[in-house]
Amino acid sequence: MKKGVTQRISPRRGAKVSLRMQSLGSPLLDPYSLTPHPTHLPLHRTTHSKMDSNHQLDITDANEDWLLTETVAIESREGRVWSKHSDEESIQGIRYITEDLISRLTKQDNLAFVRSLNLAVTKSGDKKFKFIENLEKCEHLQILNVSHNVIEKIEKLEKLHNLRELHLSNNIIHKIEGLEHMASLQLLNLSSNDIGHVPLWLAKKLRSLQTLNLQRNKISSLHELSRLKPLKNLTELTLAENPIANLPHYRLFLVFHLRSLETLDGQPISQEEREQAPQRFQMEEIERLEQDLECRVAEIGRLQSEQVAAVEELEQQEELIDQLQLKSLQQQHCQAQQKQELDTKTELLFSRPLVDPFLK
Repeated sequence: MKKGVTQRISPRRGAKVSLRMQSLGSPLLDPYSLTPHPTHLPLHRTTHSKMDSNHQLDITDANEDWLLTETVAIESREGRVWSKHSDEESIQGIRYITEDLISRLTKQDNLAFVRSLNLAVTKSGDKKFKFIENLEKCEHLQILNVSHNVIEKIEKLEKLHNLRELHLSNNIIHKIEGLEHMASLQLLNLSSNDIGHVPLWLAKKLRSLQTLNLQRNKISSLHELSRLKPLKNLTELTLAENPIANLPHYRLFLVFHLRSLETLDGQPISQEEREQAPQRFQMEEIERLEQDLECRVAEIGRLQSEQVAAVEELEQQEELIDQLQLKSLQQQHCQAQQKQELDTKTELLFSRPLVDPFLK
């Protein structure tokens, strides 16, 4: 094959197509994208029990040839490969979420009408998304699925106040963040990531959360999970294949602290577990409360000591200010006396009569 030429097999006809690299100003072809008009290829729909079938589309098979090709490798004269996003050269198979891509997938020119968006990649060999971006105009989006990609950070979701379901499983996310504004979120799926901690704000901000899936992560603290207690609507929690799942009395601990739970790790919570949990952890809870009370009393004592020290320091500063003010007044008085003496001497000097020496 000649340099500067890429070949692609159309999933519709199976014929080879040769596309030569054109100039940047060519109206026929964007050199960074080989995306034909959406009417040239059929869209394949998939079904999902919780997704709107009118907007749920699969990014596979015939669609991948034009919807998912966001960067095109071009062989240069030196034989080196480069792409539009040069900073991602070391990562093969990266795709980018664009408004044009969303519009094609949902068949909506106005992204404000999009209610459900599926960007999950489940087919082996497909290029994957690394960044969450360009979703600002999808302000009425209710279901977002970006699972099975290479997302590293939860970001740029500030405009999605109406989101009900967020699927981010099978990525490489290390931290739960960027969701503080999602008061309407009911389902959060973060399974198969690298998350090690549950943030304190989660239970305070995501008050509508009903289903939380953190399976296959790196969570090792039962104490952090007790922070989920304010989630009164949380009925389904999945934590299997985390380090904490191997701890003794793991289920009873969560049943005791999260009273609204109905299902844990896919297993319904039995009445026997609900009866055993208080027996096992009631005394420990009392001891923990006593320890917390002692810590709070010690903290109050420390704060009172700091307050006393601060008051004493303030009094010393006020005393110093008074002394400086007094010294300033004394200096002003001394300056006034010196000026008065100088004026008197000057007046005496000029009031003396002049004596003619020839008269003597």
